[in-house]
Amino acid sequence: MTSSYNYGTFANYSPRGTSELSVRSRKTCGAVKAGRVETIVSAVEHLRSEKAAILTPFLGIDVTLVPVPRFAPLPEGALWPAKVISDVLHANGFGGEVQPYLERVTAVRRSSQSPAAERPLVPEHMATIRAERPFFVPTKITVVDNVLTMGRTSFACAELIRAVCPDAEIRIFAMVRTQGLQADIEAIVDPSVGTVTGYPSGKTHRDP
Repeated sequence: MTSSYNYGTFANYSPRGTSELSVRSRKTCGAVKAGRVETIVSAVEHLRSEKAAILTPFLGIDVTLVPVPRFAPLPEGALWPAKVISDVLHANGFGGEVQPYLERVTAVRRSSQSPAAERPLVPEHMATIRAERPFFVPTKITVVDNVLTMGRTSFACAELIRAVCPDAEIRIFAMVRTQGLQADIEAIVDPSVGTVTGYPSGKTHRDP
């Protein structure tokens, strides 16, 4: 049986493009992955634009933001980029609250450093992340990630949240989406929505 989640993203980047914009997009993506607050803060004004209104269901004041865990258990005091993004969004009026309901308990291979065929499948992510059932279950939840490529990690997190919050509306938001099937991009700031669908094979499909 397949299932899917709506996703929203703020920007996109080209992993292999050679244009000046594509090269700059990789630097922006790297800064987001590193959890650099100044880069994330710079996105806020763009999120207030009319073009970004399509992201309102993902970042409304009635939405609980749940950051996606890193690839390994988080040492005390370590950087958690998705949490940084969630906190900056909330501090600027996006999302009603931030709740770390998800915790990585066992490390997995880093998707960004693995060939496509060797990236962890959804069941592996689900088996290595623990979901906490909230005492008061939110009605709307957005799983927040830094970069959305295939969407396996975010999809697994959404499935885990759905298991403990079955009546909540669950969506996915990432600051950046990967445009790996085109040579160059036309814009870095490009709010967009779509769907991530999961399959019994453990793979996912992101559309678009």
